[in-house]
Amino acid sequence: MEELANIIIQLFLLLVFAKILGSIFERFKMPKLIGEILAGILFINIVILSTETFHSTFFEDILGFTVAGFETPGHFLQVMGELGIIFLLFAVGLETKFGDMMKVGKTSTYIAILCLVIPFAGGMLFIFHEDIGFHAAVLLGAAMFGSSTAVGVECLRNLDAMNTKEAKLIVSTTIIDDILCLTLIGVIVSASNDSGSTLMTIINVTIVAVFILFMFLFISKIKRIAARRKERLARNNAKKEMQREDLKAEHAKRMSELSVLGLAILVCLGLSAFSMTIGLAAIVGAFLAGMLFAEFKDTVPVEHNFNVVTYFMLPFFFIWVGMNVHLNAITVDILVLLTLIVVVAIFTKWIAGYIGAIKFAKLSKESAHLIGLSMVPRGEVGIIVATIGLHWGVFHEDLFAVIILMALITSIIVPPMMTRMYKKIQENRAEAFEEAFKEHDGTG
Repeated sequence: MEELANIIIQLFLLLVFAKILGSIFERFKMPKLIGEILAGILFINIVILSTETFHSTFFEDILGFTVAGFETPGHFLQVMGELGIIFLLFAVGLETKFGDMMKVGKTSTYIAILCLVIPFAGGMLFIFHEDIGFHAAVLLGAAMFGSSTAVGVECLRNLDAMNTKEAKLIVSTTIIDDILCLTLIGVIVSASNDSGSTLMTIINVTIVAVFILFMFLFISKIKRIAARRKERLARNNAKKEMQREDLKAEHAKRMSELSVLGLAILVCLGLSAFSMTIGLAAIVGAFLAGMLFAEFKDTVPVEHNFNVVTYFMLPFFFIWVGMNVHLNAITVDILVLLTLIVVVAIFTKWIAGYIGAIKFAKLSKESAHLIGLSMVPRGEVGIIVATIGLHWGVFHEDLFAVIILMALITSIIVPPMMTRMYKKIQENRAEAFEEAFKEHDGTG
């Protein structure tokens, strides 16, 4: 009973701390996940500092736990957090309709491919580092090519720039980027985790490719079924005349939204489990499950209630991630490695987005820089890859901490840089408009 009380106290303190820091970052137009991860980092390192440096008994005497006492709740946080990430990717899939993905065009696809290839190559260069083996370098490359769509899009939304051609290109590119990232992460994880022969690796990758192809064909079929269902419901609704029937229909809709939540969770967990069985990361199955339900968003609503579940569970993941970053173990060598990885992470994505926007979208240099900057934040994608690497023993704790800090740093520095670049684009457009107006006025 006493142990349960200690766990509840720990969880209460961690969640309060995470919510406070998350709210602070949200106030400054930053992703709240940064505050939640920092909460875990600061809390666990305060405990370590208090115990190891000052030999304090505060946590043991007042709160009833020590550093060793974090093992049980730490495991709980990990399980809850990993479920939260699975649900998060389901929610991302809900925002990615198959039809919308097919409309993004060649330009966005080319830019997304560049934003995968160049950062992955940059990550693979670290294979020459003495402490990084082949599999670790491959997963590091995967962490490099992942992008956080939330940071860039949220920044554009705060600037009221979502209707600009740059924003539309960024959003469409991230749709393709999400698909390619999740698919390739699954394949890379499968190959990195396989200790068997090359033949077995090829067989596993083939199984993964067949599964993903089947799911896309299945989703395209579901899309047609959903369209017919929507038309049928529209015809039925047109026949309703009495207000009582409208109220009953509205009540049934609310009930169906609650009842379908259980089905959505079952499908999400089922496809996640199957993905893990064939060697993919669980998040791939969760994402594809979300895409399935995205086709029925109008007739089978699930988004609101599912987001409530995700909102509750996701902070556990980011807190647990932060608690695995022990600052007292960071040495000068690790700081040097962190600096190198951050520099490579920033410039490979920035350059890839810039080149793609110039070459394929024919944008101005300032707009191309904005596209490149929007691809830089690694956010939750880099963190997910780091967690997978730590879980399977591919990353040691130092490299795990470096990738987490890289994801945080790239997510923190990009919003002010994007804001400055967008304002420069607006100034250039205003100047061009004035010059065009003067020329027109002069000729008139």
